[in-house]
Amino acid sequence: MTNWRARAVAWIIFCMLSPSAVAGSVPQSLARRHVRAVRDEPDPTDTRACYSLGQLEIAFSTEKKGPPTVGMVVTDPRGRRIGFDPIKKNGWQELPEAEAFIDCDEPGTEGSCHGLIQVCGPVSGTYKLEVIGTDTGDYSLHVTGFSQAVKDDRGLRSADSHTAVTAVPIQKGSRDKLLLNYSRDPAFKVAFRSEQTAPVAGNE
Repeated sequence: MTNWRARAVAWIIFCMLSPSAVAGSVPQSLARRHVRAVRDEPDPTDTRACYSLGQLEIAFSTEKKGPPTVGMVVTDPRGRRIGFDPIKKNGWQELPEAEAFIDCDEPGTEGSCHGLIQVCGPVSGTYKLEVIGTDTGDYSLHVTGFSQAVKDDRGLRSADSHTAVTAVPIQKGSRDKLLLNYSRDPAFKVAFRSEQTAPVAGNE
C-alpha cells in the first residue's frame, strides 16, 4: 500500500472529473469450486500484518486515452464496499486495509490510465463487482489473487492466481454486475462468475 495518499488524491481528482510468489499446482476440480460461505476469518489489524493474510488486486481499463470511462464498486463477502460510482457521485472505503486509485504512471501506457482496487487481507468468499459506464465502449478487468502465507521448508510463501474478462461492451449509463470468487486457501484460484454473458480470458 505504498504511496497511498498520492494515489487517493488521484482517485478523488478522477471522481471530480467523471480510479508474486510461486503458485502451486492446483487440481482443476478445486480451481473451479465456488466459495459460497462467508468464513470466520480475521480482518487485518494493520498494513504490515495484512499481507500474510492474502491480497486481491482488481485492475480495470477502457480503450480510450486518459482515465477509464467506467467506474467500479466492489462489495466484499461481508457487504463492505470500496470504489466510486461516477453516475451517482458516491464513493466508499469500508474495508479495513484497502485502497482505490487511478494509475496513469505505468511505463509504456502513453497517456492511458487504468483503475486499481487493492484489498490487503481480503476475506474468502464471493465478491460483487459493479462496472458503471460513463461512456459507450469496451472495458477489461484483470484480477490477481494471493493466498494467505503458509509455511514450508523455505519459509512463508503465498500462491498467486489470475483471471480476466476482456473487451466487454458497455453502454453509457449502464451497469454490469459480475461475481468473483476468492479464497485465502492456496489450493483455490480466483475465478469469475458473471451475472450476464461476458468473454472470459481464462484463469492462470
